[in-house]
Amino acid sequence: MHDKWLEDKGIKNTNFAIVTWSNWDCRIMLESECRFKRIRKPPYFNRWINLRVPFQEVYGDVRCNLKEAVQLAGLTWEGRAHCGLDDARNTARLLALLMHRGFKFSITNSLVWQPAAAPQSTAATCHFSPDRSPDPVVVQLQHQQQQHKPKEALGSPASLVNPSYATPAGGKDRAMYCYCGVLSRWSVVRKPGPMQGRYFFGCGNWTATRRAICPYFAWAS
Repeated sequence: MHDKWLEDKGIKNTNFAIVTWSNWDCRIMLESECRFKRIRKPPYFNRWINLRVPFQEVYGDVRCNLKEAVQLAGLTWEGRAHCGLDDARNTARLLALLMHRGFKFSITNSLVWQPAAAPQSTAATCHFSPDRSPDPVVVQLQHQQQQHKPKEALGSPASLVNPSYATPAGGKDRAMYCYCGVLSRWSVVRKPGPMQGRYFFGCGNWTATRRAICPYFAWAS
């Protein structure tokens, strides 16, 4: 439906870019959700503009969330924070403000896929490249699907309980491999919120000191 919308609007075959706030949407969440729901992900989602990057170039190296950024730019936040649709609309408003100021946008991040070398798995290895093109792109779309972002769910010791290579109770009895080509490990979200108590699979090479090597993420059920 989203792909058809782009085609109906005459955007699909133009030079456009997806715009998000942070890399979570396209790097992890959309990738894992499309795999889980067996939805073909169009290739234009494999590169995007993380609006946090140009925002920091304009307003200085400030660390803030989307709502704080909108307010810092002099705009009034509209809607409910962390609602996917409201977040998308506010991101678009912030984007439009930077465009009116004459900022020239370029791709900030992308996914580059290569086949995994591990013989025991048919998984792909995912590498991230800072694809900063010097030419400005035509920004015509903002896409943000999920309503909740468990930012500490992957690779953060504060959100993991009893990491294990076994299958969690109530989960699927199937082998799941991360992008490293090794058996993924499961953990449970303990951060208070709607995702608390849910099991998920992450990078099998995760350690408390090194954290995750690849961004693999999939809910257990």
